[in-house]
Amino acid sequence: MNLISNHFIRSAKKITTITKILTTEHLREPTSLLWSALAPCILFIITQPTHAASTYTASAAWFYSYISATLAFFGFSFYLIGRRESGFTRSFIYQHSAIKLFLTAHTLSYFLLSSLYATLFYLLTKPLRGHYSLPEYLYLMACFYTSYLMFTCIGLGIAALPIKFSTASTLFSLMSFLMLVSGYTGATLGHDASHTLTLINPLFLSAQIFHGEMPLLNSFLIALSVSAASTYLTGRYFRIQPIWSRY
Repeated sequence: MNLISNHFIRSAKKITTITKILTTEHLREPTSLLWSALAPCILFIITQPTHAASTYTASAAWFYSYISATLAFFGFSFYLIGRRESGFTRSFIYQHSAIKLFLTAHTLSYFLLSSLYATLFYLLTKPLRGHYSLPEYLYLMACFYTSYLMFTCIGLGIAALPIKFSTASTLFSLMSFLMLVSGYTGATLGHDASHTLTLINPLFLSAQIFHGEMPLLNSFLIALSVSAASTYLTGRYFRIQPIWSRY
């Protein structure tokens, strides 16, 4: 019993340390902070007049969805491909136990970062639409994290492909651009679900959660289950760049 307890404590300490390192590394990247945190805030402030008739949740839904997609694609998933190609995976975490520790810390790190970015957006933009509200904040965070889990499933699927870092960068950039274009179209059409561009846009599905048109609890449970299964499969069949293989 003591051996199991000691092993659990050691693993928890390792995960905490790695999570802290990964989080600090991400926050030191100015490009990520600019496009994932500050740019959405500035764009919302510029484009959203204070006298608009729509509620804050309705106006900010697309922005929260964009933040969650950016972190899931260019952070959570893109990071795995970069580590794989750099030789980090083969050099340091080629054992299954190490891979599990790394993925757990990686998942926790981006959970903290996604919560931080969503909270920052709320704190900076909410004053344009009234006073802060704890129930509203908790609801938005629940919707945001559901959206984030949904996008991590897509990102892990792409990370599992035998593609290089440059190819993945192009693919994620193209996806983000298409989602933004169709997202803008959807917003200008008043969230018209009959429009083809909105129907094929993951950002539209995410925004529907914020609008309450998709059940939050059911959406969260589905997204959590699929994301957990995807993470498990990623850990079990973690792809290693062949050029770095020792065998």
